[in-house]
Amino acid sequence: MNIFKQLFKSLYSPKDIARFRFQGIGKTILFVFLLAFLSIIPAIIQVATIGQGLFSEGEDLLLNDLPAFEVQDGRLQSDVSAVAEASSSGITFYIDGTNEMTSEELTGEDAAVAFLSDRLAVATGGSVQEYQYDTFEGFDISSEGIASLLNSLEGAKYIIYFFILAFIFILVAGMLFIKATIFGWIGTKLASAARRKLTYRHSFRMAAYSSALPVVFFLMADLAGSIIPFGTLINWFVTGLMLYLSIKEIPLPKKKA
Repeated sequence: MNIFKQLFKSLYSPKDIARFRFQGIGKTILFVFLLAFLSIIPAIIQVATIGQGLFSEGEDLLLNDLPAFEVQDGRLQSDVSAVAEASSSGITFYIDGTNEMTSEELTGEDAAVAFLSDRLAVATGGSVQEYQYDTFEGFDISSEGIASLLNSLEGAKYIIYFFILAFIFILVAGMLFIKATIFGWIGTKLASAARRKLTYRHSFRMAAYSSALPVVFFLMADLAGSIIPFGTLINWFVTGLMLYLSIKEIPLPKKKA
């Protein structure tokens, strides 16, 4: 059975997940990489959308649609005393001339970049990351400096996309392997409690396939633009539930006569 059929079966069939415990470790690793790829599809879309907006119209927005600004000694300096905003190609830029805007105001934004009083805030897919201006020491953080940087990097944008997505893929794959490792150990304890015979290596394989349902569920939720509260808790609970149901499908050891 190829990994795509295994993916489909893993969404609803604990019995098939139990059967997958006998396959080679190489195919299980390949399956985890498939799950990692599915997990980063929203990131691929976001990087492409934000990158297209930045490189195609970011320079024009910074120079013509937003007030001039500059970061000096870790603080934003601007000629306006209001929050300036400009949007294009799905991305929104904010310049905080009031020193009162907070990163929490970006929560829920699909793609936004805000130059706050003492930090840069980047929103993607509803989540917000913050970076102190001191982190970019040596760079010209100003409207003209950033516009010039975007212009010079435009020819290498696809290489930049590749390295960003490769980093995200490696990070997500690593997290999935750690998750399978943890649930592999949990699976041996559940099997012991259920009086099933299950080695760690078999439990690891089952744990990897038990992750398929939450991965696909959160992929669909992300593509639909839905934000699921307690996402990590739900993810791990569903994985544990699928693993437990799969363990229950393992036949009980035959009693010696």
